[in-house]
Amino acid sequence: MLKFVRVIAGIDPDYQRHLEGIQDVFLKAFPFNSSYIDKIAHYSAGEYPPDCEVILLCATKAGKVLGFSVTFFFADIKASYLDYIASDPARASRGIGGALYEMTREDQRKRGSRRLFLDSLPDEAELLNEHELLADGRRRMAFYERLGARPVLGTGYERLVTRSNMGDANMLLHDGMGDEKPLHRRTLKAAIARIMQAKNGMAADDPVLVELLASIQDEPVRIRPPQYTNLRPKKLPALARPIDVVITADEAPSIEHSPFKGYYERPARVAAVRKALEGLPVNDHEAGRWGLEHILEVHDHRMVKFLEETATRIPEGRIVYPEIFPIRHADRLPRNFEMRAGYFCIDTSTPLTRAVYPAARRAVDAALSGARLIRDGKAGWAYVVVRPPGHHAERRAFGGFCYFNNASIAAHHLSGQGKAAGKTAKPARVAVLDIDHHHGNGTQDIFYERDDVLTVSIHGHPEDCYPFFAGFEDERGRDAGLGFNRNYPIRPGVDDAGYLTVLGRALRRIKAFAPDYLVVSLGVDIMKGDPTGNFFITPEGMHRIAEAIGREKYKTLIVQEGGYSLANIRRGVQQFLLGFAAGQEAPRGEGVKPRKPRAAGD
Repeated sequence: MLKFVRVIAGIDPDYQRHLEGIQDVFLKAFPFNSSYIDKIAHYSAGEYPPDCEVILLCATKAGKVLGFSVTFFFADIKASYLDYIASDPARASRGIGGALYEMTREDQRKRGSRRLFLDSLPDEAELLNEHELLADGRRRMAFYERLGARPVLGTGYERLVTRSNMGDANMLLHDGMGDEKPLHRRTLKAAIARIMQAKNGMAADDPVLVELLASIQDEPVRIRPPQYTNLRPKKLPALARPIDVVITADEAPSIEHSPFKGYYERPARVAAVRKALEGLPVNDHEAGRWGLEHILEVHDHRMVKFLEETATRIPEGRIVYPEIFPIRHADRLPRNFEMRAGYFCIDTSTPLTRAVYPAARRAVDAALSGARLIRDGKAGWAYVVVRPPGHHAERRAFGGFCYFNNASIAAHHLSGQGKAAGKTAKPARVAVLDIDHHHGNGTQDIFYERDDVLTVSIHGHPEDCYPFFAGFEDERGRDAGLGFNRNYPIRPGVDDAGYLTVLGRALRRIKAFAPDYLVVSLGVDIMKGDPTGNFFITPEGMHRIAEAIGREKYKTLIVQEGGYSLANIRRGVQQFLLGFAAGQEAPRGEGVKPRKPRAAGD
């Protein structure tokens, strides 16, 4: 599992390993500037330049450092400067660099920063001493532009020669971090003065700095228009009817992660989904308030009670992580409250705070509200946006940033089997199709012995991907559920065509089951560039995947699960919804005659 960790001596429990990993990546990416290695060590020990805090973040996976960023935060002027950012050159195109930038920006915004500045090689030949660097400069500038940073114009910054840039020209880039307000001259001058002090030790009366600040004349400051991305909104295809959407994610409390333990699932994902919905016809539905009984019919009451108690027993501001796990004597529930975290959790990365229980409850509310729209015939299909996600939560264990299994609770409700569904609910057959990059171990566990709910998962092979212990092809169900659980694990590197081939097998299995309802656990972490995944699905591929599912014409509830590249969330969710709508609106084919499910084969 990918983690982002703040590296600081005396606090980070894996400080030495993280520091050495950062230094190793730095030397691979910047072999010409080995002297900076000593600065990294000083910064990680809390030795900062005057009036500045240095934030050192690293991205890790399976104990290996994959990338890092070094950022100066100037609290008094609410501005930041990204001094260095790099990912392991051997892992290019894996989305680590983009994810690092997004996480760094979010971290600075939380600290109170309103402007982020950084340097980049120029993408203009006349500014370069070595023209062979032009391609590299253009590549970097395109990368930053996609993420929201563009060059500042009309200053002498590109002609600046200092010991830190070793005589090479650099362009100063600005990222408003989502704020569209213009950049004022006084703000830029204050930021540059602090940057020069922190990087080069320049005093306020240094002639080089005085001349640089005097070159800033424009009010407001000019920012270069986009050159690598087309920001004009694309004309979206017309839909026959609006998309029914239930979103509780932005009203739910934010679950904080410790910067020294690692974190990734975050509120910015919801803003990216909101962006994906812009320009689409949408019917917004408010999530109702649902009783606890719906959760208790799916999850063990002791786990539910433990999560409920976190809302009152964990002090404000404290974050608890599981540490001790019941490898033996798993029938004995610890009396110590915090030790119960390991009893009910499957990993050491899922945080517990006072916000967990109310946030998880609202996510379930949203999923059940979407299910009601489908069940009552008010919508043929609906999309539910939740935080936290749910498909890793098993009957008696949570993990993977999932606490209650939203999709499974909705599927159980649609099946009509639970007492909470009401006496008038008719038994129904439900299929759950999980297309998140990570296996839905929780969904599999909950329905493993049932034959009224078919669970089908397409995911990264568990030998390579979280959760590692479940999702193998030979896991087919047990007792009454034998033959009603199917896994399609895929090795790294699958593209659109390969994925669609596997999806075709999965859909044939679902068609043979002939469900009354379909629940889709949607993860856009299958897309190329997601830092937690290793597939190469394009936005067009997301459209085609969704269209293939939509053509089956099931009454469908789509529940958001993973997806950790914000750019991919924006593109992937939009294309998935457009593709699903296209599939629903396409003429119905002849189809395949349903047949009784078998324990093996398709």
